[in-house]
Amino acid sequence: MFFRNTPIWLRIALLLALPTSLFAQQPIEPLQVAFLHENPVGEGGWTLSHEKSRAQIDEYFGELVQTSALDGVNPGVDAERVMTQLAREGKQLIFATSFGFLNPTRRVAPRFPDTIFEHASGYLTSTNVGTYQIRAYQGRYLSGVAAAMVSETGVLGYVGSFPIPEVIRGINAFVLGAQSVNPDIVIEMVWINSWSDAGKAREAAELLVFNGADVITHHTESSSAIQAADQAGVWSIGYQSDRSAAAPNKHLVSVVHNWFPFYRRDIQAVLDGEWQSHSTWIGVEEDASQLVSWGASVPPEVIDRVQQVKQQMIDEAPNPFVGPLYDTQGQLMLEEGIAMDDEALLSMEWFVKGVEGQLP
Repeated sequence: MFFRNTPIWLRIALLLALPTSLFAQQPIEPLQVAFLHENPVGEGGWTLSHEKSRAQIDEYFGELVQTSALDGVNPGVDAERVMTQLAREGKQLIFATSFGFLNPTRRVAPRFPDTIFEHASGYLTSTNVGTYQIRAYQGRYLSGVAAAMVSETGVLGYVGSFPIPEVIRGINAFVLGAQSVNPDIVIEMVWINSWSDAGKAREAAELLVFNGADVITHHTESSSAIQAADQAGVWSIGYQSDRSAAAPNKHLVSVVHNWFPFYRRDIQAVLDGEWQSHSTWIGVEEDASQLVSWGASVPPEVIDRVQQVKQQMIDEAPNPFVGPLYDTQGQLMLEEGIAMDDEALLSMEWFVKGVEGQLP
């Protein structure tokens, strides 16, 4: 009331007399973001790919975002305990980067409705839970093209971790890529039932070489399968991160994950107050699934062919799972001309024709 009846000259004088600190912009509290990893960063692979993107996030957002990471967190009770602690500490956005964190995320999220949870490779969403994944099967398909072009035996070897849809999807895409070059090619499979057992991965790779495979790839955290292939003098394809250092002689290429495009967009949505629950996949169109570090002895025509297929994938047909597709028993699984939708890809639990191996 006083200010309303005060002459304008007096209002200005009173305002100028106030301490300047009242007009200073209040510091912006950074968004608190936590990353939760199952395997140690030092093992490379999946965890390292997330950590590289986290470093890019720190650089991109600067003081707007403060990130932290915990690795070596076991799925189950341990993960649930850690996520609960992070939420209580005030973390506003938690990225659970392992498929094994699915159930812990599902249990913890309802107790902290003001915290946003993101689960990598998952399939269950809720009001404050989103899921995200890279269409790594696109890179797998492209690496299958390369593998078939350099293979002389017509046998490729694959070291698998666990028979979950993500892994099976990658195997099938690899086979389809190889069959686009050589319809008669086969893939020998060995499961080690571990993400990071280096000894088992090496033994599996050695067995595959013994059985005639002259290109070895893997879905494991360690580089031991790549090392074994290189020591045996056969080609290898790295996965999740650049494995070229492990195979100085016969590294064909590595299929790597680039999570930065997703993390940048997701964090920006939170900062803008526009985040909504989602199930997001990104792929070659955003350079999320990459082929890097072609070996020095790889024939140029192989690289050229893969680049052509990649561009066609971006421009015309990003989904390599198009019917007719048959399983290993000869049963028609996808009708001719039909592209498999994301729901079917997320629940894939069968091998395409050409895989020599059993699902446990």
